Amino acid sequence: MLRLPIRVPVGVVLLLLAQLLLPAFSFQQASAQTGGDVFVYHQITSLAEGTGSVGYPVLSGDGATAAFTQSPGSGDPATPNRIFKIQADGSGMTEIDSYVSLCFCASNVDISNDGSTVVSTESMQVRIVDGGGARELLVAGSNEISGVVISGNGQTVFFIVRRDTATADGATPLPRGIWAIDANGGNLRQLVGAEDIATVLGIPIEETGCCFHADGHPLDASDDGGRIVFAAYGGGAEHFFSADGGGDNLVQLLGNMQSTMRVAISGDGSLVAYDGLPIGATLNDVGVIPFGGGTPTLLISMGYSGYEEPFQLTQTGSKLLVSSNGMLFDTASGSMTQLGVSIYGVGGNHEAVLPDGLPRATMDALGESFLYVMRTVRCADCANQQEQLATLAIDPVDLGEAPMISDASIAPDAIGLNGGGEAVASATVTTSGTVLGVGFTALLDGVPDSNLGAGRVLLDDGQDGDTAAGDGVYTAAGIAHAPVVTREVDTGPRTVRIAVEVEGADGRRHATAVDIGTLTVEEGAART
Repeated sequence: MLRLPIRVPVGVVLLLLAQLLLPAFSFQQASAQTGGDVFVYHQITSLAEGTGSVGYPVLSGDGATAAFTQSPGSGDPATPNRIFKIQADGSGMTEIDSYVSLCFCASNVDISNDGSTVVSTESMQVRIVDGGGARELLVAGSNEISGVVISGNGQTVFFIVRRDTATADGATPLPRGIWAIDANGGNLRQLVGAEDIATVLGIPIEETGCCFHADGHPLDASDDGGRIVFAAYGGGAEHFFSADGGGDNLVQLLGNMQSTMRVAISGDGSLVAYDGLPIGATLNDVGVIPFGGGTPTLLISMGYSGYEEPFQLTQTGSKLLVSSNGMLFDTASGSMTQLGVSIYGVGGNHEAVLPDGLPRATMDALGESFLYVMRTVRCADCANQQEQLATLAIDPVDLGEAPMISDASIAPDAIGLNGGGEAVASATVTTSGTVLGVGFTALLDGVPDSNLGAGRVLLDDGQDGDTAAGDGVYTAAGIAHAPVVTREVDTGPRTVRIAVEVEGADGRRHATAVDIGTLTVEEGAART
């Protein structure tokens, strides 16, 4: 039998030994690490029932601060759009701005890398909050503003004007295109207009359509504001473009798209990520391409990818986050890490802190810490709860209130095709919270494999291979290959993930997931 224990640094081993001398309730303050294979999830808010949506929250580049909205878009002064900041540990939640929506629209936000500056818009007003307080930068005469982002250094705000309009006082025309304004409210300027798109594509301006692109996430800027990427229509198709922060050196990166869903640029401005549906295709292409153009690298072709969800590259472009699918790609190798696989029976995206995928997620500049929304699913017949904010950390120093998983194993480490043998998964769970569920998942290329028992749970009930009830050791026996999805070749290794979700005394949820090793499907019977 092959046992695959969690790898724990020497310092943590000493801490664990010290904890043996302490009461059990303090034991979970110890940390467990496995070189990047530990995923720790925390609910960080307890917003009152009926507060409503938290919108699309954004995590700062340093991973310390988040901004989010509660914006009904009612147009009623009694229920304004409200903008909040909160520390990533859940402390210090503060309302930083509040304003009446002018167009019955919810607000979207963005935040600088150090968390000191927040911008928002409900598609008519562009507002900023920094050391000088909250104030408006611009008010348009109609709801044509979208895609508002702030450069990582907090100096420049970029946005799209979808259709030709003007400022609310009529003093300044705002023709469709990409615009920028300094954070101090000065130097309002158009960077790219329909004429520029027509010139680059070699088409009459009439073929650029009525509107600049506004769906999904069609605009992004580098940390210094010196480079931008965006999407626009022209000549019967949609296209991805890059340009300098002043609008110069406009380059068509990719064209002939039926839909350009999302675009992102790395903090250093070297790499662009795109999500688009090519003309005639049925699957979206998600990939990366150098800022100045060149050969794209396709990372995945996939179905609906959540075009309104965040789409983000790290500072160097080494990682790409695709929300809400919870996919974190290594842009060099193309390998993918799945950030969220729910545990059966724990509540899924309706209630659990560990959802399928990672709804509305954004990340820090390193791609190690993530902010997302839990309890997002809404339906008439479901037991829904108030949306809350949650965080995920990969290989954190401290588990906090999350459970510890130790002595995790899968044995044997190989089984045969079509029921040719069975494996047993086992893990010890230590927590002061209430265990809500322990789950097993086999990941094939980062995706849960239904052919190896997706939705399996581990139990501590003294049955089906579990040696003793209530001893903290959870077991799932009878893990076998049973084809649900037909594949031409279905042999090879799967990554085994064990996950635990708990509820703390304060009602907040926490979870830990650990990739403990591989289970290989082979021709013939299982090893013994």
